[in-house]
Amino acid sequence: MNWWTKNSNRLNNEVHIMKQKFPQFQLGHSKSNRVINNMITLRKDQKYWLGKLRTISGKIYKVLLTYPEYYPGSEIKAYILNPKITHRQHRYHDGHLCLYSNDHGGRGQGTGPAMTAISFVGWVAAWLHGHEIYEET
Repeated sequence: MNWWTKNSNRLNNEVHIMKQKFPQFQLGHSKSNRVINNMITLRKDQKYWLGKLRTISGKIYKVLLTYPEYYPGSEIKAYILNPKITHRQHRYHDGHLCLYSNDHGGRGQGTGPAMTAISFVGWVAAWLHGHEIYEET
């Protein structure tokens, strides 16, 4: 049984808050595997959020957030779909973003009951701001 069936209240709460804070993001349910950067990053029957973020510079990025199978025990993954980012800094092999420091003894900051898709959208926005500074310098 998937996590959103076991804990429908959690998903409903995230949907409600996302509509308030980031209404440009839409919840989806994948009907097939999706390949990004030559790797399957969205699996069949997986829940995800798709939306756009505008940075301080005015640039618009299309963002995909994928829920893991064992949410919230595993972290949501965030991908920038458009425009394509070619550098590998602060990104994993499949292209998902490295959104937080790993200097905490290996205990993931992006997991646990306090984490939500809303948190990840905020982290992605901060990552994009840093990315644009990196590109400029």
